[in-house]
Amino acid sequence: LMDHHREELATIESLDSGAVYTLALKTHVGMSIDTFRYFAGWCDKIQGSTIPINHARPNRNLCFTKREAIGVCGLVVPWNYPLMMLSWKMAACLAAGNTVVLKPAQVTPMTALKFAELSARAGFPKGVINILPGSGSVVGQAIADHGDVRKLGFTGSTPIGKTIMKSAAESNAKRVSLELGGKSPLIIFNDCDMDKAVRQGVQACLFNKGENCIAAGG
Repeated sequence: LMDHHREELATIESLDSGAVYTLALKTHVGMSIDTFRYFAGWCDKIQGSTIPINHARPNRNLCFTKREAIGVCGLVVPWNYPLMMLSWKMAACLAAGNTVVLKPAQVTPMTALKFAELSARAGFPKGVINILPGSGSVVGQAIADHGDVRKLGFTGSTPIGKTIMKSAAESNAKRVSLELGGKSPLIIFNDCDMDKAVRQGVQACLFNKGENCIAAGG
C-alpha cells in the first residue's frame, strides 16, 4: 500500500516538511518502504536458542532462551525525516510482535496520519498502530510517564532526552533508546584534498535543506 501510494506520500511529505519532492519520493518514502519490507522478513525468524550444557549436574538438564515481545512501545520522532523516522522506529517493533504508540513531530504529522490510514486499510487490528499528534510537553510526556508503555524510543535534543530518561525511570523503569543532539559532525584531516573536502562537506551539511544530523553521511 505504501508503494501504491508512493507519490501521494511524497507530496504530503514535501508539503508538510518542505522536502524537495524528488528527494521525498526517492529517499523519504522510498527508504521507508524498503525498511518495512526488510523487517517484514524478520517476522518468522525471531526465535530463541537451545544452549548445550553437557557438563551440568544433574544430567538431562535443558537450557534455552526464549524471545518475547516487550509490549507497548512509545515512539517519538523528529521533523527532518518524518516518514523515515517512523519507519526506522516502528518496523522493527512490529516485526518483533509489539504494539506501538507514535507521536510525530508537532509540525510534521501528516505522513504519520496517512500511514495510520494505510495501516488500517492493510488490516492491522485496532490498537496495534496508534498515532498521537500533539506537543512534546503533553503527548510526549504522557507517553514517557505511562505505566503501560514498556519501551520508549526518542530522537531529538539532549535536554529532552534527559527528561525522558528521568520520567522513564520514575514511572515504571521502562527501557529507553535515545538518539540525541549533534549537528553535522565532520572531521577533515590535514592531508586531505581540501577543495574536495570543503565541497563535499558543504553539500552534505545542506542535504535535505540542512536538516541532516550526519554531514559525513552525505
